[in-house]
Amino acid sequence: MHLFYLPGKDLGEVYRNGEVLQELPADEAGHLRVMRLKTGDRLMLTDGLGNYAEAILEDPGPKKFTVRINTIYPEAHRNFRLIMAIAPTKNIARFEWFIEKATEFGVDEIIPVWCEHSERTKLRTDRLQKVAVAAMKQSLKATLPLIHEPIPLQQLFKRPEAADQRFIAWIDDQVTLHLKDGCQPRKDTLVLIGPEGDFSKQEVEQAVKSGYRPVSLGKARLRTETAALAACFTVNLINA
Repeated sequence: MHLFYLPGKDLGEVYRNGEVLQELPADEAGHLRVMRLKTGDRLMLTDGLGNYAEAILEDPGPKKFTVRINTIYPEAHRNFRLIMAIAPTKNIARFEWFIEKATEFGVDEIIPVWCEHSERTKLRTDRLQKVAVAAMKQSLKATLPLIHEPIPLQQLFKRPEAADQRFIAWIDDQVTLHLKDGCQPRKDTLVLIGPEGDFSKQEVEQAVKSGYRPVSLGKARLRTETAALAACFTVNLINA
């Protein structure tokens, strides 16, 4: 069954309040038109907040699509949160690829950071949000990752809402601890991934002072987006 996104509402709260008739936003209605669904057809909704809803198409247009919610149930609970802080790649398509795949794997927040060696200076988070929405629906997930506006790396170190465990992936012969060995399950985790030119030594020193543990992702030299996805997979696997 196809999954449609109803943003800006908590489906659990909507259902408890008896607001079972809901109008789909224009872009989702457009998808329904292409699929040629008709009155009485069943579909699934998500609010991106971890809730699913089984619904029936009540009114198929022509200008709006109204659905009737029949049942609400939550996505399977995760006992950890994963935050990926990553320097956007010069090639935006590669960064969007990471957003898509990380959403499929399961990530709670993505924080783009500007580093000393960053080659990209602008980022459209609205575009990234659309990529994440499409990936969430395609993979039939009910949780949409929060994509933050880009911040300087030094600002990340000052964030008060630090995760239980924080790691910085750094390419250096002195780094012998692999993420899979340093990461503990059932703990909120933040992994920091640098730009194509890697972090400067000063940035790594500042990260360590801020509570980040340097880790390796293996012997292979990975692109930024590949390293980020490898970290995302590793943390999810440890918590499987």
